[in-house]
Amino acid sequence: MFKNALFQIHWFVGITAGIVLGVVGVTGAMLSFEHQIVDWMNRDVRAVEARAEAPLPAPILLARIAAANPSKRITALSFESDPTTSARVTFAPEGGGARAQGGEGRGARGETRYVNPYTAEVLQGEGNAGEGFFRGVRSLHRWLVVGAFGDRDIGGQVVGASTLLCVLLALSGIYLRWPRNGHSWRNWLALDFSLQGRGFLWNLHAAIGTWVLFFYLLMSLTGLQWSYEWYRDGLYALAGVERPAARAGPGERPGGERRGGERNAETALDISTVWHAFEGATRSTGFSTVNIDLSMREASQVQFRYLDADPAHERAFNTLAADPRSGTVVKHERYDDKPMGAKLVSSIFPLHSGSFFGMPGIVAYLLASLAMPLFTITGWMMYLARRERKARSKARKAQEILPITES
Repeated sequence: MFKNALFQIHWFVGITAGIVLGVVGVTGAMLSFEHQIVDWMNRDVRAVEARAEAPLPAPILLARIAAANPSKRITALSFESDPTTSARVTFAPEGGGARAQGGEGRGARGETRYVNPYTAEVLQGEGNAGEGFFRGVRSLHRWLVVGAFGDRDIGGQVVGASTLLCVLLALSGIYLRWPRNGHSWRNWLALDFSLQGRGFLWNLHAAIGTWVLFFYLLMSLTGLQWSYEWYRDGLYALAGVERPAARAGPGERPGGERRGGERNAETALDISTVWHAFEGATRSTGFSTVNIDLSMREASQVQFRYLDADPAHERAFNTLAADPRSGTVVKHERYDDKPMGAKLVSSIFPLHSGSFFGMPGIVAYLLASLAMPLFTITGWMMYLARRERKARSKARKAQEILPITES
C-alpha cells in the first residue's frame, strides 16, 4: 500500500516538476565552464604574453594606472600569479552618488578594465563578450527567466519547489527500485541492453538514476539556499556560523552609498606598506589570486581578499586587512583556520557546482546535469506506455464481455 502510494507520487512529481528540473539541469550544465569560455572569448584583453621579466609589483602597477587615469578614482585592483593573465582594475562610477537602479554595468558598480601587468597599460576593450549570454542562462537556471522581467520571486519559488521535489524524487526513486539482491552491484548499476520497450526504459531510468543520485542530492541540498531564506538561515545555524551581511561592492559603503566626484589624488596613495605586510603574511603559502579593495581607505584600511597558491577550491578565500599608514595587519582570516562549520558555508557554491572536487567533479556534475531531462522523458514515455497498455486491456475486456451481452 505504501509503496504503491509512493509510486503514484513519484511519477506525478516526475512528469510535472521534472519539466522544470530538466531546464534547470541543462542550464546548470551550460554554466559549468562559464569562466573558461568567457576568458577564452575575451583572450585578447584577459590574457597577455608572458615576458622574461616579472610583472610589476602591485604598488608600482597601481601608481602607474592612477597616473595614466588622473580623472578616475580606483576602487579595486585584482591580479593573479599566472604571468599570462591580465590584471583587472575597477574605477568608481562617474558622478558618484547612489547605485544605479537595476544596473550591473558601469552605472552600478563602476567601470572594470583589464590591464597589462608588465606595462600598466589599460587594454582596449571591456573584455565582457559572452557575459550577457551567460547572464541570461543564469536567469533561466535560477528564476526561469522570470527574474529578467523584474520579479524574481515567482520563478525562484517554482525552481525552489522543484528542487525540493528533486530530493523527494531521488529518495523515493532509490526506495522504489531497491533490488531483491541489493548486494549485487549489477542489480544497481548495470544497463541491460537486451531489454526492449517499457522494460528497457525502466532499466535506463533506474540505473542512471542510481549513478547520479549523490550528485542530485548534493546539488539540490546546496541549491535550496538561493531559493529560501529560511533554508539559508538554517544552514548557518546548523554550521554554528553567523550569517554575514551582504558584502558591499568595490567603491561602495556598507549602506550602499558611493563616494563620487573625487579625483585620483587619494588613489595615488602609496600602498607599499600594506603590500609588504601582505607579502610577509603570505610568504609561506603564496597566492594564486588577490583582490586589493581600496574602497575602505576612509576607515584607514586596505583589504586583500586572496586564494592560496594551492587553494582547497575556488571560494576558499582568505581576508587580510592592513592600515595603509603604518602597514599594521589589523585582521587576517584564513580559510584553513576556520572551524568546520564556517568552511562548510564557504563551500556551498563549490559543492553546488562540483568545483569542490576539482575538474573531475565539474565534469561529473556536467554529465549529471545533462542527464536530468532523460528522467523526465523516460518518465513520460513509461507513463504513456502504461496508459496505452491499460486502454488496450480495458478494450480487450470489453470485447470479451460483449458476446455474453449479445447472447
